[in-house]
Amino acid sequence: MVAILAGMVLTNACSPSHSSKKKQQVPAKEQLEAALSGGDFPRLLVLADSLCQANVISKVAADYYRGTAYSYQGQLRKAEDCWMEVVTRQQHSDDDLSYYYQSAASLAGLWANERNYEGALRVAVPAVKRMEDSNSDMNIIHAMLHESIGRCQMNLERAEEADENFDHAYDMYMEEVASHDNAEPLRHAIVCVYNTTLSYLHAKRYKEALIWTCRADSLVSLYEQKEDANTAFSNRVRASLMLQHAVSLEGEGRSAEAAAYYNDYLQTPYGMSEDGSVDATSYLMVARHFDEAAKNYELLDAMLNKWGVEYSLDNIQGFLFSKFRANFEAGRRDSALMVASQTFELLDSAIEKAKVSEAAELAIVYETQQKETEIARQQAELSRQRWIGTLAASLLLTLFFVFYILHRRRAQRRLAAAHGRLLDTFDELQTAYDQLRETTEAKEMMESELRVARDIQLSMVPSVFPDREGLDLYASMVAAKHVGGDLYDYVLLGNCLYFCVGDVSGKGVPASLVMAQTTRLFRSLATQEYLPAQIAQRINTEMTECSSSHGMFVTMFIGLLDLSTGRLQFCNAGHNPPVLGGGEEGGVFLKMESNAPVGLWEELEYVGEEIANIKGCPLFVYSDGLTEAENPLQEQFGEERLIESLQKTRFRSARQVIEHLTEEVARYRDGAEPNDDVTMLCLKLD
Repeated sequence: MVAILAGMVLTNACSPSHSSKKKQQVPAKEQLEAALSGGDFPRLLVLADSLCQANVISKVAADYYRGTAYSYQGQLRKAEDCWMEVVTRQQHSDDDLSYYYQSAASLAGLWANERNYEGALRVAVPAVKRMEDSNSDMNIIHAMLHESIGRCQMNLERAEEADENFDHAYDMYMEEVASHDNAEPLRHAIVCVYNTTLSYLHAKRYKEALIWTCRADSLVSLYEQKEDANTAFSNRVRASLMLQHAVSLEGEGRSAEAAAYYNDYLQTPYGMSEDGSVDATSYLMVARHFDEAAKNYELLDAMLNKWGVEYSLDNIQGFLFSKFRANFEAGRRDSALMVASQTFELLDSAIEKAKVSEAAELAIVYETQQKETEIARQQAELSRQRWIGTLAASLLLTLFFVFYILHRRRAQRRLAAAHGRLLDTFDELQTAYDQLRETTEAKEMMESELRVARDIQLSMVPSVFPDREGLDLYASMVAAKHVGGDLYDYVLLGNCLYFCVGDVSGKGVPASLVMAQTTRLFRSLATQEYLPAQIAQRINTEMTECSSSHGMFVTMFIGLLDLSTGRLQFCNAGHNPPVLGGGEEGGVFLKMESNAPVGLWEELEYVGEEIANIKGCPLFVYSDGLTEAENPLQEQFGEERLIESLQKTRFRSARQVIEHLTEEVARYRDGAEPNDDVTMLCLKLD
């Protein structure tokens, strides 16, 4: 599969964070950044040249901006030269050091895409070490470097090290996502996870690829909720993720699910494009749909020229072997012969390049591992991989050529036998080559999967509450395990406050994903100013139509409070009744209509209710994890104890009420493990 998104964040990932010490450089930077952000790359080149000649910016800065401009214009060789100038030149200021980090990340990413793994490691490894030694806060750039190192290590058969670098990069991206409200950190994280998935697919580690594809899908859902999200980008990623799902599932033997994802991919605009057709061969080859793959491969040469890909041993094996096999298996003998001839012509130059790069790869192993025994192992492994693979390719193509010529002189029966033997030989050689690239099974990824789900939950629920006179609102959510299915949210529109508390049936990762979907729907519908019952109605319709929920349902309390009048309109969809009042006023459970939870049955009619004025009276909404909390004797906290606690608690603030109840429940559990998620929301309008 071609890495169609790999270049999306190679440049302009992060502007230098250090302000210049020279006052005349500030307007220069503003001009350069304005040209860059505005996409005026010819002007960016002119500015970089003129400002450098006038000694307003350093040569390091000028080469960084030149490389960035060239890369966006598709002139990758010029971009490569400029970034190499930055990487190899001495840096004299903090600004120059930040340009060095960005250029190293861009150059390493470019070379990793072009399978120049030794070059990418030579640039990325020293840059990472330098960033760690200096405690640099450029997390996005740091993460990009770890991702490039991971991709190189995966292709150099160092899977465990690659796993560590991929996880490290992902954690750093998620730190940036958690600390920013805009879409840009999410965009970088999506491309990182996408490229990581491609690495696992190329290594045929389909189980890990599925995990990373799910991560990417969750990140895209978060990205689409951002106001500054780019719809074209998210649509392109969505299409590519469908294809990655199809390949991963087919590799795991789940053919029916894989075919469904592939058919969805074909309906997308990208899936119907020429680039999308070439990418689709990754699924068609795994699924053994060779005739379709052969038709798509007719576009390959034009696409490779468009992408600027040069043939090496790796992509001869990745592209031409697959193209040959697709044509051969599809019965296209003439086309297969043409591919064989093309491969012979390209092998000589590719072998010479491999001889030169092998020594460089061994040097990289020494620099990163610093063990003589590791050098010896890598030397044997790389040599065996290169030369056995080349021998296999040469022998395969030679056999095919000979047998193809002989078919003109021999009877049909002998020709069929020759073709059969050739097919067997091809399968045996391909299997032998694949075995050289296989590694031992990786350890289970459950902890990583749970960490992803936890991060999704924390990013989906608000941690900042309205700072508005007369309104006191606070909420908290504590999962019983690593992740859970509870949710809460609010949307403030003028004098209208929408809020909700929900509880997804089940626990764990599936429940957390349904929680994310429900939260997204609530925010979208509240923004459109629907009434609570209408919101419940539409969420129910969406969830019952969506097969991805796998039979899960959600209990919800949805409220709409008019901050000027105190009027509360609400709809309770199978959720625990809230408590109105508390402290000196005394608290009572609201008596409400009995609506079913959302997601159970289609075409349900939800009934809404209202209270004329709740000013001065606290409202407490919670999930059943509060009342069903158990002590070591498995006795529940219960509704009576909840009312008693609220009546004894003098209201000072919504946060104080929730923190007090949190302490009460913890004291009641007396060390017993939580058996369910606990979510609480308290508000009071004066």
